Amino acid sequence: MGVLEDLRSAMANADVDAFVIPTNDPHFCEMPPAHYARREFVTGFTGSAGTAVVTQEEALLWTDARYFLQADKELSDQWKLMKALTPGVPHIHEWLRSNLKEGDQIGVDPTLISITDAERIKAQTQPKKISLVYLGGNLVDKTWTSGRPPLSSDPLRIHPMKYAGLKVTGKLSKIAESMVAKKATDLLVSKLDDIAWILNLRGSDVPNTPLFVSYLIIRDDATATLYCDQTRITEEVSELLTSSKVSINAYSNAFAHITSRAGEGSKFWLDPGSTSVAAFVSASQDGSAPIQEETPIALMKAKKTDAEMAAMRSAYLKDGVNWAKFLCWLEGTLAQGEKPTEVEASEKLEAIRSELEGYIGPSFETIAAAGENGAIIHYRPVPESTAPVTLDNSFLCDAGCQFHEGTTDITRTVHFGEPTGWQKECFTRVLQGHIAIDSSIFPPGTTGHALDAFARRHLWNHGLDYKHGTGHGVGASLCVHEGPMGISSRANPVPLEKGMVLSNEPGYYEAGAFGIRIESVIAVKESKLGEGSFLEFEQLTFVPIDKKLVDVSVMSPAECDWLDNYHALVQEKVSPLLIGEPLEWLRLATAPIDRSGLATRCDKKSW
Repeated sequence: MGVLEDLRSAMANADVDAFVIPTNDPHFCEMPPAHYARREFVTGFTGSAGTAVVTQEEALLWTDARYFLQADKELSDQWKLMKALTPGVPHIHEWLRSNLKEGDQIGVDPTLISITDAERIKAQTQPKKISLVYLGGNLVDKTWTSGRPPLSSDPLRIHPMKYAGLKVTGKLSKIAESMVAKKATDLLVSKLDDIAWILNLRGSDVPNTPLFVSYLIIRDDATATLYCDQTRITEEVSELLTSSKVSINAYSNAFAHITSRAGEGSKFWLDPGSTSVAAFVSASQDGSAPIQEETPIALMKAKKTDAEMAAMRSAYLKDGVNWAKFLCWLEGTLAQGEKPTEVEASEKLEAIRSELEGYIGPSFETIAAAGENGAIIHYRPVPESTAPVTLDNSFLCDAGCQFHEGTTDITRTVHFGEPTGWQKECFTRVLQGHIAIDSSIFPPGTTGHALDAFARRHLWNHGLDYKHGTGHGVGASLCVHEGPMGISSRANPVPLEKGMVLSNEPGYYEAGAFGIRIESVIAVKESKLGEGSFLEFEQLTFVPIDKKLVDVSVMSPAECDWLDNYHALVQEKVSPLLIGEPLEWLRLATAPIDRSGLATRCDKKSW
């Protein structure tokens, strides 16, 4: 039998009529360790976001607009793609309510569904007397009986104070102060990047992200217990934890200890969006309900320390050197008449950056997309179907690094031949949005949602748009996507604050033709205007923007000034670290733009 047939047999034995398979692992990582990639195993869809629902008659996958084209390619005809947030497409909870019968049962693995998501399903389905059943195990595991990757057993490592800037004891004390104010005795931390940040430790369990599988319980006296694979604790790590009043216990003991603590009268604080139902049940003993609110950890982590900011600057400067060498190689290779494939370009990029000091690995799988593949927002080239990069098509490359100093994420779209007028106009509209975000000055309390329209306005004015957020937070040698803030058309109440690091990545995608994205990373800092009463952005990324794709006729003088000033900064920062051909390439790539025809088609009302 196939995977779906085996799964349906397991569902029948468990007496459930629908089974929900989220991307989640027990810690709600964006990219779970391969050991937990159950949704990918069942569906064949490799994107980082999506939820599958299987009944005896149907198999459906919900994913967002970033992955529509990818899912179309990867899903077999056994599956139906549900394009989330598209008019006429019901939410998962709505579909379950409408398509299941009264008395039916929905099976979920309680370690993989958050408190918030469980309540949403219940709210939609209980009026129809459809039950949500917490299963004792995961039904996919009954079919995934061979070839399942193990969890990592590599030792944990210390993230040095010169990069972290704040001791473990200081972080625990700050969190404990919030716990006392909330009258919580215990706080369960499930998110792996939160645990790594609090403890100044890093691991290798999560793809492209230096995290390790664990739970952390913090107590109101600023002591804590780390639950993990104890064989991975080195003597150095043990000394750090002991000196920080952090004890160590087995990962498998976490829920039993939560139950024991709750039974003794401890009051737990759980983040409902990142804590599993299984943990909630364990913390709900003797009628005592845990506190269900966001914890202060995500916001603490998002506001980088001075040491973290200095380290991030170093990481992005290294990546600027990497990109100059890569784009120099790519342009030279094409000029010689060669046509490297997307995979070969990605491999060359990896070879170049692997020589950089402090390089750990990529921060995500490189998106190297030639021509029409650029329209697949999270495209990933594979050897069986890789396309050539040529002088006749555009090339979108979105790549990032994990350095000991920090995490990088950069996208550039280039064309080394002759782009069409339409490609140039679309690219320039995207660039104008990029400039608008980078140049923003705003008062404290401003959210990223309030800035998002700045990035889209020039596209909207011509009936164009893009179906992804404009900016996400970036971690300090942690996750390349970090909350709680962001720049998006979706409302987010978290204001931008000094020390936050975000991407600035407007784009435009034309299916079957090309894709454009310009992504740099910026940091919130105090503005010189208003004597500290305003905020603005500091540029961290130093990679040239392809002038060949710029149509100056639709740009204002101020926008051209921004581009020239940015390129002067790139030249100043990166050129001392280059020699030979890459140095000469950078000099030409950062030369002032030709302003012939400037603003002849520009809407001067927008200046």
